[in-house]
Amino acid sequence: MRIGLISDIHFGLEEEPAAASPAAAELRSCLSHFNRCRPDFVLQLGDLINGSDNAATEELRLACRIFDTCKGTIRHVIGNHDLAVPRDELLLSLGLQCAYYRFTAGSYRFIVLDGMDISVHNEPETPSDWEIFDKALAEPSMHDYCGAVGERQREWLCSSLQDASDNGEPVIVVCHFPLHPATTDPKHGLLWNHREIREILAAYPAVKASLGGHFHHGGHTRENGMHYIVHPAFINRTEHPGYACAVAELHPDRLVISGNDNAVLHNLALT
Repeated sequence: MRIGLISDIHFGLEEEPAAASPAAAELRSCLSHFNRCRPDFVLQLGDLINGSDNAATEELRLACRIFDTCKGTIRHVIGNHDLAVPRDELLLSLGLQCAYYRFTAGSYRFIVLDGMDISVHNEPETPSDWEIFDKALAEPSMHDYCGAVGERQREWLCSSLQDASDNGEPVIVVCHFPLHPATTDPKHGLLWNHREIREILAAYPAVKASLGGHFHHGGHTRENGMHYIVHPAFINRTEHPGYACAVAELHPDRLVISGNDNAVLHNLALT
């Protein structure tokens, strides 16, 4: 199976017309790369737009228009910058009924999390969610631009993981925010309740890896047999021009991620 990966595009409206900007041209180049590689689907890992104060809706409209040039299936993930657009409008534009969802491709179950479920953009729903929210906002190191997975979504996650385990399906978890401190830095931060989510994932040996973005320089670590992978940001492509986008090859026992220059970024055993 082949999966296209692109993260943290931060598509913004600048002084020059966005449709003719270098960023738009290079994004089209990444989508052309995907069209040539013909992945089974493309994961857009969040922060599709910059979320400019007076232009977020137009940024989203233009970014979606560019993504229309991709011939394959796009699986979108919600990032913090994306919620400069009202949630209902954002989901409609991205073709999502819900910000967290699951799907099967090949022999794998993919579980996409909404890391902004509890956030300044989404009022907590339960006492447990309010506790997480209040604790995060009281601690500056948690960052008010990050968020958490809420109680109802955690219940759904456990149910989805149990279902995949019962069906003998290996699992890849996807979230915009890093789930492990070793894959980010203090400035960018990570999912507010990352420890709790990692504990849930560790209880299911079916989970092989997580994929995400947010930390623009990318990262990788392994814990309890599971790989935590953060993909480098498109917006930082001048720092790592070979990884403006990537293609992941998912084998039964190995995950190989190669950049748009075909250089291997990760070659990981899945055990």
